[in-house]
Amino acid sequence: MIVVGIETTCDETSVGILRFTQKKRKNSRLPEVEELALITLSQDFHSIYGGVVPELASRAHLENITLVLKEALRKAKIDISEVDIISVASEPGLPGSLIVGTSFAKGLAQSLSKSIVAVNHVEAHIISPLIENDLKFPFASLIVSGGHSSLYLVEDIGSYKLLLKTRDDSVGEVFDKVAKFFRFGYPGGPIIDYISAGANSLFSFPEIQVEDLSFSGIKTFCVRTPINWFGPFPLPEFFSSFQKKVIDEVIDKTIKSLKKLEIEINTVAVSGGVARNSYFRRRVKDFPEINFVFPSPKYCTDNGSMIAFLGGLKKILFSQESDLNFDIRPTGVLKSKGGIDWKSDIFSPS
Repeated sequence: MIVVGIETTCDETSVGILRFTQKKRKNSRLPEVEELALITLSQDFHSIYGGVVPELASRAHLENITLVLKEALRKAKIDISEVDIISVASEPGLPGSLIVGTSFAKGLAQSLSKSIVAVNHVEAHIISPLIENDLKFPFASLIVSGGHSSLYLVEDIGSYKLLLKTRDDSVGEVFDKVAKFFRFGYPGGPIIDYISAGANSLFSFPEIQVEDLSFSGIKTFCVRTPINWFGPFPLPEFFSSFQKKVIDEVIDKTIKSLKKLEIEINTVAVSGGVARNSYFRRRVKDFPEINFVFPSPKYCTDNGSMIAFLGGLKKILFSQESDLNFDIRPTGVLKSKGGIDWKSDIFSPS
């Protein structure tokens, strides 16, 4: 079975093409997959604005999505008629961007008489590490991106329990805002990671007094410190200290959340743009009791392969597909007490 995944929730126009095989994996018992192609076009022009401009993002999706699909098909060396399922992210995300992606997917499915599956972008992130890794259920999934910061217990495909979330900014968002304050471009995470490379962490940040993740106090500290500084400001050392504080906070609260569970969980799959952070990947080695699993960099950010993967699994495991009249849900979220909102009208039995 060949599945095309279309991702346009924010500022990446991405199409992934996966082939699902009949062979089952040893630990998860999920079908093995082969990635035929993944093309992701990032909208770098948002950098001059310090963040994503929704209207410009949707316009760029509209201009690029056909070209991205054609390039993915060329790379996969298949004809569009060979595709069995069209999977598309319909929630959550920027309304205009979601409309472009879902409208394109609907038109594609209707013209080819193919099934379509609308999926939740966050759920796709949760299970994206399974594309490359055969993890045994249950495990924990940590999403650290510009739009999301949350920890889920993954009991099975479609069964999740929220263990930890942010009270304010997401991890990636606070990286972006701090970089923007210092007049660097967007996204801020890679910039801060690069500048802080090799620098010592000399600054002490205030302690966070809540059980959830919270980065508003750290952000305020970053704004006030250089204003009250006398003399040349040691930016590499400051960024190194900032990065260390944020990442250590995420790791510490992740481990504490897992210790509260009645069952032992020692595997944490990490996804989202911050999963590419070099300090993050080094720091987790100091906690050998937890196996932190990182995907390849191409699967950390928003990508069409994770959409294709989730859509394919929904069809194979649950025989689910969507009606062509499904709507987008820009604020669609995973239930805090577990599971996707299966009562949503985007799904219907095939």
